[in-house]
Amino acid sequence: MLSPYRVLDLTDRRAALGPMMLADLGAEVIRVDPPGADHFGADPEYLAYNRNKRSVALDIESDDGRAAVRALAATADFLVENDAPGAMAARGLGFDDLRALNPRLIYVAISPFGQDGPYAGHIATDLTLVAMGGMMAINGDADRPPVRISVPQAWRHAAAESAVAAMLALQRREQTGEAQFVDVSVQAAVFWTTLNASIAAAIQGRDIQRQGTNVQIGTITLRALFECADGYAVLFSNNLWRAIVGWMVEEGDVDASWQEEDWSTWNTRMMSGQPISHTYDELLERVGPFVARHTRHALLERGMADGVFIAPVNTLEDVLAFPHLEARQYWQALTPPGGGASLRAPGPWVRLEKTPIAPRRPPPAPGADTDAVLAGLTPAARPEVTA
Repeated sequence: MLSPYRVLDLTDRRAALGPMMLADLGAEVIRVDPPGADHFGADPEYLAYNRNKRSVALDIESDDGRAAVRALAATADFLVENDAPGAMAARGLGFDDLRALNPRLIYVAISPFGQDGPYAGHIATDLTLVAMGGMMAINGDADRPPVRISVPQAWRHAAAESAVAAMLALQRREQTGEAQFVDVSVQAAVFWTTLNASIAAAIQGRDIQRQGTNVQIGTITLRALFECADGYAVLFSNNLWRAIVGWMVEEGDVDASWQEEDWSTWNTRMMSGQPISHTYDELLERVGPFVARHTRHALLERGMADGVFIAPVNTLEDVLAFPHLEARQYWQALTPPGGGASLRAPGPWVRLEKTPIAPRRPPPAPGADTDAVLAGLTPAARPEVTA
């Protein structure tokens, strides 16, 4: 899909996902690694976010290294970097510098708060970015302080957005023929993950509050997480109670009179204050022990058979063994640079019929392609590089 295009990747581990997405779509992605970075080859993050790329070893703090980057940028369609605002320009590698060499370059800059504004120069961590992006305010229990999701992911959101932004800039370049500068703010990307919360007040008359694992619908909070025989499962579906009550009647948890209630409209009547035969608290009192007797897999299989949404809370081991992902051949083997045992890694993030995403090349050893890539430059543009 993107095979005609070349991407120069100057990201670090925080933002390497964005260029990898372009590589997955077929672009030639040339990653710039610092000389002597061989230890990255055993880094799981390096392996996870650098498949389908090539790597050159260049010291961009040196004259030779900067000359090589300029020569490569002159041949590239995209350049992606996530250094501090102004840092690349201070090296003579900023957008204006490289646009003079390549008037069709799409320059993508990812930074914590964007390239300008009062916070542009602030140091930021994943914790501060998810806090200032609004995500933390709606995560956690109502009676406890806000929390972030345990695995750092603010930069992952921004990196994915950078790939989308690069495609928008490509469309604009094709319309105008001009170079494009793309300014990606991690804080702004995090805010996009909370859009349901930002419009909640306009829809339901109040902001979303932290509810832990509960679900807020209008002014009513409903329980979604239940403990089962071997862990936890999320039970939340429009037709959930009709099915659950039927199962409980089968197993003797409630008597047959419970099926006289119209469970297809029970949720609506309960939330609007209309008459119901059994209160929500009474329903939970019966459902809790029923769910606790069953395994996550049994609940999932019965829910699938009856068309009810039940989601087991899977561990990492559960996800790796999930038969649905196996059937879709989702997992792919990654071989570390230099050999060694293959690692199991997530496969394509989207399935395309005519141009499928495929692992064309494993993650490169840092600098493995330096000679070949630089040899491909025209003699006039080819710099003398000392690694």
